[in-house]
Amino acid sequence: MKTIISLLFFFFTITFSFSQTGKLNQFDSNGKKDGKWIVWLDKYWDKVKDSTKAVYFRYNYFDHGASLYPMGPCGKKGYTLEEKNSSTVKRGNALMLDGEYTWKDAKGNLSSVHILKNGEYFSCKEYYPTGELNQHFDYTKKCKGQIHGWGVYIYDKTGKLTLTSWMCKDNDGVWPKTRG
Repeated sequence: MKTIISLLFFFFTITFSFSQTGKLNQFDSNGKKDGKWIVWLDKYWDKVKDSTKAVYFRYNYFDHGASLYPMGPCGKKGYTLEEKNSSTVKRGNALMLDGEYTWKDAKGNLSSVHILKNGEYFSCKEYYPTGELNQHFDYTKKCKGQIHGWGVYIYDKTGKLTLTSWMCKDNDGVWPKTRG
């Protein structure tokens, strides 16, 4: 009986894994990215097209060509990356971003803190060189009735909140353009 249950569990795990990987990197009928995609990144988290040149990877979602969780490079020459509770999951040689990641500039000042879980963004905080919070992207905040979206909080150099905004579909089902 235990053997049968183990075999069933194994079969469903394999089936689920294949069904999930089969849904990655799909295009809609107009040839635009749609659904969950792998984003390959270099050591500074800048996008690379060739997975064999990637050091890291994460996931992004697209809605008929619109990138729902855009991200630019985080590091630069001289920057350092500190990883806390990072993943050991790999695709080829690329390590999945899963944990807390802190970027520091060449002078050792805090530049940004990123939290990702299973390759998906939860939070990103970017800082002024003075150490004050510049902007906070909260990917746990969703618009009512939507499974994707995020909130952004912008601060001035004194730490005062100056803007709060939400990224979600408008009434026409269109995503507003975002930076990055």
